[in-house]
Amino acid sequence: MNSAGTADRKTAESGYGRLIGVGVGPGDPGMVTLAAVEAITAAPVIAFPVNREGAASRALETIRRHLAPAARLLPLTMPMVRDRGELEEAHAEAAKAIAAAAAGGEDVVYLSLGDPLFYSTFGYLAERFPGEVEVVSGVPAMSAMAAALGLPIADGGTPTMVVTGGDRRGIEAALEIGASLVIIKPRSLPDDTLSLLESAGAFSRARAAIELGGERQEVLTSVDRDAASRLPYFSILWIRPEAGGR
Repeated sequence: MNSAGTADRKTAESGYGRLIGVGVGPGDPGMVTLAAVEAITAAPVIAFPVNREGAASRALETIRRHLAPAARLLPLTMPMVRDRGELEEAHAEAAKAIAAAAAGGEDVVYLSLGDPLFYSTFGYLAERFPGEVEVVSGVPAMSAMAAALGLPIADGGTPTMVVTGGDRRGIEAALEIGASLVIIKPRSLPDDTLSLLESAGAFSRARAAIELGGERQEVLTSVDRDAASRLPYFSILWIRPEAGGR
């Protein structure tokens, strides 16, 4: 992110309003911070990701009660695909739309589920934005998962690793060192990685949380390979460390 002095100069020179990344938590309106509410209620433009044109936005629904009546909504298409070229194109188009909205000096708030700087598309947009960038932190989903389960993610000297389902090397490393392993986006777990977890006996220590904060929230205290293979996009798979389990 920009330092304060650099940001002020950049804004003065560019004439753009600020881009403010606001974390809205995992989807529970009760987990939206006071700082987030303050930024949202003051924003003339609210940008948010959708996976296709016309689709609903979980981030927007989480904070809808706090929208100013005159706020302009700016949905940005962020397809849930793995093709890097398609993703780069989507990020570039979204960044252009945000820059255009901020070009007259108005601030643009971009809503991020969880935290804007933790596995979020916000970072790609901030890199491309020509004006000042600010961030309002949010509650990450893994913290909400731990609270829902009533268990610490890690304690004592236990290391913690957070990876995506497609990061086989990271999962292997976590299993090797006995880390508390948090797998976000587990829908991308391939069969060979599921086999790796199964052969390591990891499913005996597995927990999962689905749709945290939403009407369909579900917490699984028992997860086998089949259940892990069917976890939806908005879910977390957690492998508790052997020595640290309570």
